[in-house]
Amino acid sequence: MEYSQFKTQFPISLDAQQETAVQTVDGPVLLLAVPGSGKTTVLVTRLGYMCYVRGIPPERILTMTYTVAAARDMQARYAAFFGAEQAQRLEFRTINGVCSRIIRYYERTLGRTAFRLIEDGAQKSALLGEIYRAQSKEFATESTIKALQTAITYAKNQMLKREELSAVEVEGIDFAAFFDAYGQALRERQWMDYDDQMVYALRILCRYPQILHAVQARYQYFCVDEAQDTSKIQHTIIRLLAGQSGNLFMVGDEDQSIYGFRAAYPQALTEFYTVYPKAKVLYMEQNYRSTQQIVAAADRFIQKNHNRRPKHMKATQGSGPAVRACSVYDRQKQYAYLCKLAENCTEETAVLYRDNDSALPLIDRMDRLGIPYRCRQVESLFFSNRVVRDITDIIRFARNQNDGELFLSLYYKLNAGISKVMAQIAADHAEKEGRTILECIAASSAASPWTQKQCRALQTHLNNLLRERADRAVYRIVHFMGYGEYLEGRGGDLTKADILEALGAQEPTPERLLERLEELREVVLRGGTGEDCPFVLSTIHSSKGLEYDRVILMDVADGLLPKVLPEPNAEQAQLDAYEEERRLFYVGLTRAKRELAIMTFRKAGLESSFAQEIFPSKAEPRQQPATEIKKAAVVHKPDESRIRAIAKDYFPGVRLVHQAFGPGTLVSRSGDICEIAFDRGDTKKISVVVALRNGQIRRE
Repeated sequence: MEYSQFKTQFPISLDAQQETAVQTVDGPVLLLAVPGSGKTTVLVTRLGYMCYVRGIPPERILTMTYTVAAARDMQARYAAFFGAEQAQRLEFRTINGVCSRIIRYYERTLGRTAFRLIEDGAQKSALLGEIYRAQSKEFATESTIKALQTAITYAKNQMLKREELSAVEVEGIDFAAFFDAYGQALRERQWMDYDDQMVYALRILCRYPQILHAVQARYQYFCVDEAQDTSKIQHTIIRLLAGQSGNLFMVGDEDQSIYGFRAAYPQALTEFYTVYPKAKVLYMEQNYRSTQQIVAAADRFIQKNHNRRPKHMKATQGSGPAVRACSVYDRQKQYAYLCKLAENCTEETAVLYRDNDSALPLIDRMDRLGIPYRCRQVESLFFSNRVVRDITDIIRFARNQNDGELFLSLYYKLNAGISKVMAQIAADHAEKEGRTILECIAASSAASPWTQKQCRALQTHLNNLLRERADRAVYRIVHFMGYGEYLEGRGGDLTKADILEALGAQEPTPERLLERLEELREVVLRGGTGEDCPFVLSTIHSSKGLEYDRVILMDVADGLLPKVLPEPNAEQAQLDAYEEERRLFYVGLTRAKRELAIMTFRKAGLESSFAQEIFPSKAEPRQQPATEIKKAAVVHKPDESRIRAIAKDYFPGVRLVHQAFGPGTLVSRSGDICEIAFDRGDTKKISVVVALRNGQIRRE
């Protein structure tokens, strides 16, 4: 069949770049496809061209994609284009699925039995929890198990060497030692996990050439979809399989690589010529999804990344509304605005955010108000996170200040210099003496004067926090009771505390917050009010590959989205992480078909470098109708290392001026928490780093 006949017989309508990609079959080919450029259509059409025009038997073609769902979708689309019979002769598999077949072939040809695959998630979680308990002496929370699973996947997919494992961080353990113990436990049980399928398949292909040759003899053409999400070990396996024929077709876009935490390896696209010197690199740059305004803003934004190939996205759709800035004062005002928008929503609208935590205060409010919404893949790991558990345990301890078990899990997180022996004695004897545990330590001659003073202060805090609004209680725990300092000292993340504080703003007491968290966990698991609801909440990761008439990006602020900012003279790893944050934002921008809005904030500390790039001029952009819509004056976030250096100059005796409280004298300091006696007569404790970051204090 001639190509002209092929186009006439089947429902095919392609632009010039797409036609070139369809007809380029032999040798290594990399196709870089911008968002909305018809990538899947081209890949499926190319398979039809190979079979009908080039006469290649379908059984000689292996198409690999990222997920089982994507493989099924591609096979269904091929069947719709070219018929179900031939679609059944083509193979569409995940790379893990290919590796599983290699292992089965190894068993059959060599008469050996491979390790058993752990398919029961609960069984794997139990093993991880058992090893974590043995190493840390603590029980692993659900979120810790998830973090361990992610880290293990990263290490195996990135093919990390033994000395590189120490750079992987999971709070509370030495990951390198944990990884070794986990591997040993699997081998003792003769188990392998999902990622081990690739590890063992690669080992088989390298050790047994006859198996590699058998696979290469069966397949002569290899197609890889979503190549930017493919990991280092997967690219290594693909390179081996395609090595003999060299007929490798990879489709992807390094600008949409957003799975670095799962070891996605976009360098395979930017370094394609290095691996395959005779390769052809093709481009599809026409965006058929979005208006000219959205395409122009997104293309201008992504050009600032360095680890990418030079290409420009071009719009084929007509003009539409300008990209809008929705400026509100703070995150609480953002939730109120989005709830109001959702109440009257009749058109498809997606609110996108960086991670699931961002959605929780919004879901909380919408549930209270009975506003319909639907939510894509919200996880409930927030509720079992260690930071959330610690703060809620402190509230529970305030409710029962002689709970020895709770105290022994918390005492070292409160920055009071309490030793383990001292904590145990007080927990055992306080109630018998008619005192609280902290009162017992404060009265103990074994405690230093400083520890006695800290315990008296903590006692006062515990007595007060149950009587105040829940968000103020959370703030007290983090900023005045030593927990924030403990967390920062361990490199922990305070964003969970910020979300907890936002949830607490809706509750009159901390005890009511504890009840609401249990209710909210169930609300989150339900995932919304129905599949037909036009108002959608989704992480950007979950929205990849999807499109919506109207998109609103929320929590756009430095430290939230992007999560990380490069410091001066940053190492390559930090620069790579920042480039991924930019790619993530770009993916969010390009989900919008007709309307795109970006939530920004006027409150100090919530400035957005990304929003400033989208709205670079001083003139105000067109704004979303709302009572609180003004363009935020963008202020660059101060360098964190410089702030911490300046903070060292704030020590007892220093005179300073606070933006709200006026002049005063710093009388004492414990870590980052300073006690300041203000000239107007009152004394307050503040975090000096936070105050400097927000421009609230200066030396007199």
